[in-house]
Amino acid sequence: MGRHGVISALVFTIVLWAGAALAAGPEFGTEGTVWGDVYFAAESAELSGAAMKELDTLAAWTKGHPGAMVLLAGYDEQRTPEKESVALGWKRARAVSDYLVSKGADPGMVNSISFGNTKLAVTGDGEPVWSKNRRVRYRAVDMSGDGKDEEPSGVCQRCKR
Repeated sequence: MGRHGVISALVFTIVLWAGAALAAGPEFGTEGTVWGDVYFAAESAELSGAAMKELDTLAAWTKGHPGAMVLLAGYDEQRTPEKESVALGWKRARAVSDYLVSKGADPGMVNSISFGNTKLAVTGDGEPVWSKNRRVRYRAVDMSGDGKDEEPSGVCQRCKR
């Protein structure tokens, strides 16, 4: 595994396990990172309009950070059998990856994994709980080291308060 592969694996591991629960919408870090979740309907890998809008923000950020690595993790709710939930997690991550690439993200810098229903964001029963587990969590990290950590102008409403 080359330098890029080792760095990719290390960053992927750190980023997926770091941090607190995420609020809706992209969050912009101070060290060249952006993260968030996009959600899906039950048994679906189809991107909603809200998901596409959020991913447009992420795609715009990656254009301003050509060294950005995008890490995607697909998840599913607990009612789905594990094997099927891992497959659906992959389909969801692939849908997000394909969308980002269609918007100009470097396909070589987008990495995916699926956890299915093995790592739930929320436990319990009922649609409000299940819907929070049907997601793809994304993290983008600027690997270029050029210090570009500013958000795209006018896109992050949470940061504009």
